[in-house]
Amino acid sequence: MVLEARPQATVVALDLFTESYKAHFGSEDGQARLAANLRAAGLEHRAAIQAGDMRKLPFEPASFDGIVSTYAIDHLSREGIPTSLREASRVLKPGGEFLLMVIAKDYWLKFAFGPLLLHSGTSGAEWWTSRLQEAGFQMIEQGTRPATLYLLARKP
Repeated sequence: MVLEARPQATVVALDLFTESYKAHFGSEDGQARLAANLRAAGLEHRAAIQAGDMRKLPFEPASFDGIVSTYAIDHLSREGIPTSLREASRVLKPGGEFLLMVIAKDYWLKFAFGPLLLHSGTSGAEWWTSRLQEAGFQMIEQGTRPATLYLLARKP
């Protein structure tokens, strides 16, 4: 979606691509699946795929104009979350923006998954805003969509 919405953008897709990935998405090679999806969309020339840990990003400081994290950081421990947010700040250029999307417990999630499968560690907007500010970000916008809390922050 980012590549389609921003024709001049390039992206780096980062994931651990470990056994945890296979447990969630099947035994297929995650990098190969993502590459096939990019080829099918005709966008493979604008995206790189890299294995890595968001708690220790394999990039130089100030490497990116923007970062998007969707439904990943909220799966980390309470210690891993601040670490990953500091890493995002480190690799983001000054003035760069960070879009964070996490699971929000709301009617839609409860309807779709029921009470037994709800994400147990979900935190609210105030908690996430505090974590982003502690990592050095300025809040720009926040809101909700079905089952999603989004926060847009900028690195000063």
